[in-house]
Amino acid sequence: MELKDLIYSRHSIRKFKDTDVPKEDILKILDAIRVGPSAENDQNWHFIVVKNKDFTNKLADVINTKLAKVVSRVAEVDEKRAARFEKFTKLFTLFALNAPVLVMIYSYTAPPAAYTEYKMINMPHEELDHLFLQNCGMQSLGAAVENGVLMAMDLGYGSCTMTSQNWAHREIEALVKEELGFEREGWFLATMLPIGVPDGEAKSPGRKPLDEMVIFVE
Repeated sequence: MELKDLIYSRHSIRKFKDTDVPKEDILKILDAIRVGPSAENDQNWHFIVVKNKDFTNKLADVINTKLAKVVSRVAEVDEKRAARFEKFTKLFTLFALNAPVLVMIYSYTAPPAAYTEYKMINMPHEELDHLFLQNCGMQSLGAAVENGVLMAMDLGYGSCTMTSQNWAHREIEALVKEELGFEREGWFLATMLPIGVPDGEAKSPGRKPLDEMVIFVE
């Protein structure tokens, strides 16, 4: 595919065929992420590639257990909101556990530009906090992961960049530590990328017209 065709035909895929994804294709996708841009060349990503269904079932268990607790507490305040959150999780999080491949991507947040200098000159806390709104580490990760999304498409697969599981990150990270022995100080689960052959046609919600989001200074 031409790059422009990949960009304009990309959809978030949430339904996959039960078709294996060969290791060599997975490595091509991850390598596309590896060469992505990162602030100060931090390369702040580490991949855990999951194909084992026993492990994904355990992932489902920890997410569902946390979900039940959250829904129960939210329902005490707002039952409709609790029901919406439960539905959201089932539609936009748990689907990923049915993908042939699930890539769990860990990352860390490095201090943004000028953070150290601002602290040295005792800038107000609100100024320090504001620097993290433009979080360079997560911007880098997002740009790099899109490389992988487009490479997956070029190889005939679909994927979906996910953060909807991050409200259960502590439980997921604890499972990864217990089952896989992976833990690094300061690192956290940042995103997940399910990968597989799309099952059926995908549609994306509409996009705002370009003229609503552009200012030219000429």
